[in-house]
Amino acid sequence: MLSRSMFAVVAVLGATAVAWPPANPSLPMADLGRMSEMSLLDIERENGCVDDGGGDGVLRVERAGTLAAPAGGAGAAADPAGAAWPPTWASTPMRGGDVPPARVVSDPYPILHSVAVDTKNERVFVSDPNRHAIWSYDRRAASRATEAVRPLTGIRGPATGMMFVAAVTVDPERQEVYSVDNDIGDRLMVFPYEATGNVRPKRVLQVPHQAWGISISRERDELAVTVEGAREVVIYRREAKGNDPPVRVVRGPKTGLGDPHGVFLDGVNRELVVANHGNQGGRQPVPGDQPRRRGGPLDAGRGTFTGGRFEEPSLTVYPADARGDVAPLRRIQGKRTGLNWPMAIAVDRKNDEVAVANNGDGSIRVYRRTDTGDVAPVRTLKGPRTGIVGPMGVDIDAVNDELWVSNYGDHTALVFARTAAGDVAPKRILRNAPAGSPTVGFGNPGAVAYDSKRDEILVPN
Repeated sequence: MLSRSMFAVVAVLGATAVAWPPANPSLPMADLGRMSEMSLLDIERENGCVDDGGGDGVLRVERAGTLAAPAGGAGAAADPAGAAWPPTWASTPMRGGDVPPARVVSDPYPILHSVAVDTKNERVFVSDPNRHAIWSYDRRAASRATEAVRPLTGIRGPATGMMFVAAVTVDPERQEVYSVDNDIGDRLMVFPYEATGNVRPKRVLQVPHQAWGISISRERDELAVTVEGAREVVIYRREAKGNDPPVRVVRGPKTGLGDPHGVFLDGVNRELVVANHGNQGGRQPVPGDQPRRRGGPLDAGRGTFTGGRFEEPSLTVYPADARGDVAPLRRIQGKRTGLNWPMAIAVDRKNDEVAVANNGDGSIRVYRRTDTGDVAPVRTLKGPRTGIVGPMGVDIDAVNDELWVSNYGDHTALVFARTAAGDVAPKRILRNAPAGSPTVGFGNPGAVAYDSKRDEILVPN
C-alpha cells in the first residue's frame, strides 16, 4: 500500500496528471499561503462545489484553511474547542491548495476519431475527442513529407458544448456538420461549415446516454443515432432539437443489436445498417418503440435480468422504417467475416459495397452490400505499409473513387484507391501532427490506478 506522501494520480479527460509531494513535505498546513486556497474556494463556491451549510454533520471548508465540524458533528467530542478538526490538522505535514502536478501524460495534438467527406464542396471533416474539436480540411490536402496540414476550420472551445466527440457526418446541401458526444455529453450538435473557433452550435439535440454513431438520410430527411449500452438505434427528424423525441426506436432482443457503434441510414436502398461489437449487458433491452426514461440502460426494474455475455461482432441490416423489436433482414457474422470491434461503417451505394473500420485488428474490411451470414470480405486493407493503426472512421468517396480512413492510433487520415486491397500504401496522408508523434491512446479515461509491483500507471478507457 502506498503512503499518501508518495504521490497521487488523477485521471481527467484526455490526460493523466501525477502529483508528487512538495520539496518541503514537513511544511505545516497553517503556514501555507492562504490566498491561493481562498481563491480556489471562491471559484468552487461560485460553481456550487462547496457546502458551507451547518447543522447537518457534514464537514465544511472554512476560510481559515481548516476543516470544522458542525455542532454535534463527528469531531465535536474530540475537539470541544472546535479550533481545528480533525485533531492535529494544523500541524499535519500535507500540502494542499493549488498544487501543480510533477508531470502530465497527455497528447498535445488532435486525435482523429471519425471522418466525413463532402465531394460537392471539396471538404473533409474529422472529429477529435482529444481536443474536443471538429477540424475541416480541403479534400485534396496532403502532407508533403512529415509536416502537419493546416486545417481550414477548427471548431473548439467551451461555447461549442462538445465533450467526448465521437461520430461526425455532413449535409453537403445545407453545408452543416453534425457531431455526437459519447459517454458524457449526451448531445448532438450541428454547426455551419464555416464555423470556426469557440462558437455556439446552431442546433443542439439531447440524445440518450452513450450515443456513438450518427448518419443522415437526405432522402428521408432523418438522422439515426446508435446507443451503446441500451443497444438501440434512435431515429429523429433531421431538424430535431432540444428535447424533441425520436420518431421511432429500434430496440429489443429480436434485433440482435449488441453494443452498436457505426450506423448508415440508407435512403436509396431503404435500409438501416448497424455495426455491433456484440456486448450484451446484464438486462435484456426492453422491447418497444418508445424512448427509454433517462437513467441508464441498467435501471432497476427495466428489462429482464439475463446476465451479461459476449456475442460475435456483426453487421445487422433492417428496413429503413423499422421500429421496435424487429429481426434484421440480413446479418453478417461469423469467423470468416474477420469482424473485430467494428467501428464506423460506410455504404457505397454506387458500387453496392459496405466498408467497415475494423478497430480490433487494424484493418478496413469491405463486403458486398447484400452479403449475409458467415462470409469473407471481398477486400481487406491491412498491414504495415497501409499505415492503418486503430481505425475508428471510414468513408467512401464514390465520385473520386477513394476510400478515407481516420486513425485513432496515429495522427493521420489516410486516403486509398477505393478498390485497394492487401498491404498497400495510401495515395496520400493527411497529418495533424509531425510524423512520429506518439499518441497516448486515451479515450475518455474515467479512472486510474498504480501498479506498485511493475511500477506502472494503469488507465482504463
